[in-house]
Parts: sequence; C-alpha cells; structure tokens
Amino acid sequence: MREENHFVRALGFALLIALLIPMALIAEGERIKPELKKEVERIYFRLKTDPQLQTLQARLKGNMLNRAVVDPYLSYLPISPLEIFNLDRWTHRWLISVPDYIETYHERWKKLHPAEARRFYGAQRDRRRGQGGDFEEKLLSEGTLKKTEVDANLNLAHDNIQPPTGFQSEVQIVVNPNNPNQLVAGSNTAKFPWSCGPRTIQALYYSSDGGKTWGFTCAPAPLAYGLDCAALGGVILGSDPALAWGANNEVYFNYMAICGVGGAPRSAIVIAKSTDGGATWTPRAIIKDSWATGEFEDKPFVAIDNHPASPYSGRLYSCWVRDGNQKVAFSSDGGANWTERDVPSPPGTDTDMICEMAVQKNGTVHMMLEAEHCADPSTCFDDWIFYTRSTDGGNTWTTPTLVADLNFTAFATERASCPDAVGDRCLISMGSIDVDNSGGECNGTLYVTYSDRPATGTVNNMDIFVKRSIDGGNTWSPAVRVNDDTLGGNVQFFPFLTVDQVKGQPVVAWMDARNDPNNLAVDVFTTRSTNCGLSFKKNVQVTQPSDEFNNSTISSTNESAANPVHNINQYGDYIGLDTRNGKAYVAWTDSRHFFPSFQTEPQKENIGFAVVTFGPPATEDLQASASSTRNTLTWKDNPKATDIVAYNVYRVSGGVYTKIGTVNVSGYSLTSTRSYSDPVTSLTAAKSRSYAVASVDSLGDEGPYSKVVASK
Repeated sequence: MREENHFVRALGFALLIALLIPMALIAEGERIKPELKKEVERIYFRLKTDPQLQTLQARLKGNMLNRAVVDPYLSYLPISPLEIFNLDRWTHRWLISVPDYIETYHERWKKLHPAEARRFYGAQRDRRRGQGGDFEEKLLSEGTLKKTEVDANLNLAHDNIQPPTGFQSEVQIVVNPNNPNQLVAGSNTAKFPWSCGPRTIQALYYSSDGGKTWGFTCAPAPLAYGLDCAALGGVILGSDPALAWGANNEVYFNYMAICGVGGAPRSAIVIAKSTDGGATWTPRAIIKDSWATGEFEDKPFVAIDNHPASPYSGRLYSCWVRDGNQKVAFSSDGGANWTERDVPSPPGTDTDMICEMAVQKNGTVHMMLEAEHCADPSTCFDDWIFYTRSTDGGNTWTTPTLVADLNFTAFATERASCPDAVGDRCLISMGSIDVDNSGGECNGTLYVTYSDRPATGTVNNMDIFVKRSIDGGNTWSPAVRVNDDTLGGNVQFFPFLTVDQVKGQPVVAWMDARNDPNNLAVDVFTTRSTNCGLSFKKNVQVTQPSDEFNNSTISSTNESAANPVHNINQYGDYIGLDTRNGKAYVAWTDSRHFFPSFQTEPQKENIGFAVVTFGPPATEDLQASASSTRNTLTWKDNPKATDIVAYNVYRVSGGVYTKIGTVNVSGYSLTSTRSYSDPVTSLTAAKSRSYAVASVDSLGDEGPYSKVVASK
C-alpha cells in the first residue's frame, strides 16, 4: 500500500505540472517484441529489490520533469519505464491510463539506450508531435540544468584563407598548464596550398583564447633538420604527431620525418619547439635518424617532467618503436641533445607496437606498451598491454609487467582487427597512461585505458576499458568498462586518457559508433571518474551538429566504405585529448565537410574540436577582501546554472586544493551574493592566500574552480 500511495502522489504532482505545459495528443503506443517478454519480466522482478534504483526513484520526488534528475534514473534502467509501468499496472490491477509523463520517459529512455531500443522495439519511428517539435525534449527541458556543457563543434581550418587540402588524421592536442587559454593541436596532413610547400608533413593549429579561434601553420620540413629527401629522389611524408607543453611556456612537437623512395620508406624521429604558443616553430633536433640505415622508426610519443621537486625537472622523454622493438630517449637541455636507451622486451612477446608515457612529480616515468606475439610479420596471434617504469630519469627500465591480456589482436589473420567502420586502416588497441599529480585524494594513482572485444565477440563489438594501480604499477585493478551503451554491440575505439591535474580526475575520450544502426558512422564521446577510477560518469557525446562543416545537420563522421571518397588512412591511430580544471579539450578527425554531401570538396578529413565542461558552471565575479582577522570571499550565482545546492570552498597552495568549507544554497537567485569567511588565525603569516570556489549540483557533481587571491 505504501508503494501505491507513493506512486499516486508522484503521479498527481506530475500531472499537475503537465497541465501547465502545452501538449499535443499522445501518439499510439508501441509493443515490445513478443519473444522478449519473458526477459523483460525477469528484469522487472530483479529491479524491485535493486537498492540503487530505489535511491534514484527517491530523487524523482519533486523532480519528475527535471531532466537533471530523470536522466540518471532512465540511464540506469535496463528496460523502458513504460514496460515497468505496464507490469506494475497488471501486478496491482490498476485501472488507469498510461500517464503522459511515462510516455515521455519512454521516448527519452530510447534515446539514452538506442541499442536496446532497437532490440526490444525494432526500427524506431519519428515520434515528433505537430509544430511543437519533440515533445519529450521540450517537457524534460523545462527548468533543468544542463550538467555537462559541450561547446560548439569547430572545424579548425574553417577560417583559414587557404586551408589544407587532402586528408588529416591522427590528432593530438595539449593545453598550457600555466594558461589554459593557450592550446596547440597537431595532425598528419597531406597537402598545403601555400607557403609550407605543396607537400609537408604535419599541420599545427594554435589558440590563445581557450579554443574559440585558431591559427594555422606547419611543422618544420625534413630539410630544416638537414634531411634532404629530394637528394634521394624521394617524396616527403610524415606521421604521428605528439605534443608536450613545458613549465616555462614552451611547446614541443615530436613527429616522424619520412622520405618515400620506393620500397621501404626512410624514417627519422624529430622534435621542434615553439616559444610563442604554437604560432612559429623551429627545428630542435633529430632524436634518431635512420634514413641511411633503412631501420624504421615509428610511432613516437613525448612527455616532459614539469615538476620542480623532481630530480629530473625539465627533462624531455620520447619513446617510439624501431622495427618492433621499443626505444626511449631523454634530453636534459630542452631537446637539443638526446640519449637513447632500450626498453626491455615484455615476456612472451616478439613485437612492440606502441608506447605512451606519464611523468610523476617525484620524477618516475611510467610507460605503457602494447605488444604482440607474431608468427611472421603479417600474422599475429596474441596482444597484451604491459607496464614499465624508470626511476633514474630514463636510464634504466623495469621488466615490463602485464596490465591486460586482450581478446583483441592487432594485425590478426582474416581481418579480425578490422571493424567495418575502420575496414582499411584497421585497429590497434591504442592504450594510453597517466598519473595523478594533483595532491588530492587520488594522488599517485596510475590509470591505463585501452580497447578490447568480448572473448566470444568480433572486432565490430569493441569496448573501452580503464585499469588503475594504487601501488606504483606493481598491481592493477580489474578492468572498468567506460562506455555505457548498455549491452554494447557497437564498435568503440581509439581511447585516450589524461588526468585533470587540477581536479584530480581521469578523463577518457574515444570514437564510438553507438548511434549508427549500421555500426559505421562514429561520434566522439568522453567521460570522467570522480572516485579515483572505480567507476565512470554517464558518457557525454562531444560531437554535435555544427555550421562549421558543410554537412551541418549531422554529428557523426563516416570513413567507412559507405563514404566512397574516404581516405585509406581513415582516422589514423588516435585522437586528441587534454584536460584542465573540469574541462576536456577534444580534437578528432572529422569527415563532415565532404560526406555525405559535398563529395567534391577539396578539404577532406578536417580536424574537429570542442570543449566539454563537466558539472555545473563556475561561479561569477569571485572576489576576495582581507582584514586583520579574516579573509572574505564573495561571488555571484552563474546565470547558466539553476540547480546549485552548495558551493565548496578551497585553499590553494602549491597546486593542491584543500577543502575548507561548504556554503549551502537555499533559494537560488541570480541576484544573490554568496560569501565565505576564513579566519586569519587558521592561516600562516603569508601576506596573500589563494582560494577557489566550485559549484555543486543536486546530484553532488562539482564543476570547475574559480580562483582568487586574498592579499593583506
């Protein structure tokens, strides 16, 4: 009886609100596939005793039409709320019609669970109602807060007078740790129609306003390093961009300089430097030149030690693969001179494929490796993710230890590593690694991400996983599945992970075909963990329709065979991600300028970019005043936020954020001024103190910090 009374009260509240909202007639119902009814019944009875569902249901009270509260409830449900209501109705013998808000929930559930919606109900119909547009979108948007904000998708070449033509792929992006308004992105690029020459090897984009606008230039060509491809009768090529931003505001660009001469190409690993935020670049050094020997140097990644307390502060590291063997080099003079070292081979393997590194603030360099066992150069059978570290500045490395034994195998027989969405280029697992240097509760935690398929599945069903280590890489946790598309069945690939060193949170971004019934067109998704990698938040779709692409009404990129003029390189091997203070800066290969329409457009794979802000917006007009007894902070509510329940207040010292108090909000008002006082007796004798304030919403999610300095 208590459950029925709760339902009736909630129903009455929802209907009262619904009467105030213009609405059209409810469309005809839809039926679940008969063969799945028993499965739905089993799930229904299991949910009746699910404590997490009961918690989510309790939050609905007073928030029945608040998307910020409804979406987590619907996201958790493995079956539609319409099925739950119908079974409730039969169980309790209710003689009432299906409420309109249940249908609204049903339509929203299908959008949040597209794969399950197709499985349970078949092909989806257009449920729009009259001129009012999408009813459930309108109803559930009334008075709600958009928890995660995705800025407009940008085409980084959109405003260039002479943009690059031909394909662009394999994107990397980096944010200045001292100034998040400065960003640099790099990508493979085939052709430039301007002063870089008819062919160059890498495109570089730079921004000084947080990614709102971008400049465009090119990396130094091989001849700038003394590598003369013309003298060999060859053609200039290039590949594999990698970026690192130093503590002194310098940016390093690590990449391959290649000369195609017929047969095996000649390769070298080089590095360039910019001191003006990426606008201009100078060749710094050749890390390894194999143009003369014919050895193939491949897939470099770069890292830098930006930690003042490290014994190797300022040291640069570059790792790459030479003919299937992992190499690493380090430089202590800003990239001018390099010392090469060998990385021990992982046990049981004979082919290294890729590396990625992260530097801890004590100077330890952590590296992940993807390695395989191959019977011959073209047939591989096993694939693993390994871990190794150096505690002496890159001179020596530990014997690699296993992180993950993959079901997926790159370069496998019978195209088993080639999903339909990436059928030409095929996949590698593409792991990446980072370490928490924030000084917060997860400080020192290592994270590794990678993609893998089920043991009995195919490469067309790849998922994204993260493992963590809290003991410096000695042991690794069970894998956590990051993509939340219910039972899956779609291909997700090329994950990249970075730790937000301000918030102390790991963030992952990847390519994802969940929105395409044909499993061909991909969107970009991202998510973060707020509990040290134990679980990840609801996935956020980064790609959105944008007027900066010719095909402005779609969000997805399609480089499959369905795109007749796609480039054989497709997406390359990775996408770009960096994070700072609750924001993810994501860059990817995007085909929307020339597919599905505009097939003759000379610009092919452009670089897409967007900023994702996790959690509620930051405070506005944060100020600080100091007296002899206390420091007082004042701020205003952000007009974009309507669901703030509290503000967390932090002291900031040495880059570490220490929570000192919470200001609870009752009665949100855009005209209100909030305040917090910190007694001077709790401070040191310092003449100034840095503070930060962050908004907290009703789900407990915290947004970016606003910072201020109180001076005496």
